[in-house]
Amino acid sequence: MAGKRKNRFYAYVTARERGIVSSWAACESKVSGREARYKGFPDRATAELWLASGARYETLARKNRKIYAYHTETGDGIADTWDECERIVQGRRARYRGFDDREAARKWLEAGAWYEDRETEKREALSKYPEDSVFFDSGTGPGRGTEIRVTDRSGITIIHIADHDEGRLVPEGNIVLGHARTNNYGELLACLLGIQAATRLGSKHVYGDSKLVLDYWSRGRVSKDKRAGDPDLAVLAARTKKARARFEKDGGTLDRISGALNPADLGFHRD
Repeated sequence: MAGKRKNRFYAYVTARERGIVSSWAACESKVSGREARYKGFPDRATAELWLASGARYETLARKNRKIYAYHTETGDGIADTWDECERIVQGRRARYRGFDDREAARKWLEAGAWYEDRETEKREALSKYPEDSVFFDSGTGPGRGTEIRVTDRSGITIIHIADHDEGRLVPEGNIVLGHARTNNYGELLACLLGIQAATRLGSKHVYGDSKLVLDYWSRGRVSKDKRAGDPDLAVLAARTKKARARFEKDGGTLDRISGALNPADLGFHRD
């Protein structure tokens, strides 16, 4: 089977310009520190189509679904093409559905392979949160070590708006910290960057799913043993405490949201 096609072009949209460049480094220089949307593509024509379609993250994904999950009386599975799925379900009692990626297909099967639109339910639940809310998360799942994510209510990455001075921004819109940092450290740093992003956007609402970070570390409440064992975390906690104090003094709030509902959720942990 042919390998996944690599991105050769990156389309981007900022408040000042839009365009297409031929490397991630060039794209990063355009979007870093700015409110922006960006996406990688294997060819220029597809990048141009994405821009012409409004540069929305979901537009092309809906048109190019390639993964199909199915449930039959003899078992569940995931097919890489519709032809394969059709051969399996044809003539049987079955439920099947197309997805943008294998992880989403797997989650649908694990949830019982029902047709209820869980994404619609999630959007409806999130609609109760302020429209300008900012969300953060950290995870350690895909082999790159700890990585962090900050998004708006629609799940669009905004972490590049913050002043990230650690890790590297990757095309998925996350910052990868690597294997030297723990997931909890990542949650705290994501919280700090979430506060910074909210401040730049004029938002007063930041949400995360880590009780430890929200109730303790972001307030500077780090145990003596933890400070001694991880001095970098102690320094980060002090920075986050100051940023949180300024944010709350200006009317901002930090609150908890479940991992299942968090639009910034990286999907690398259980709620």
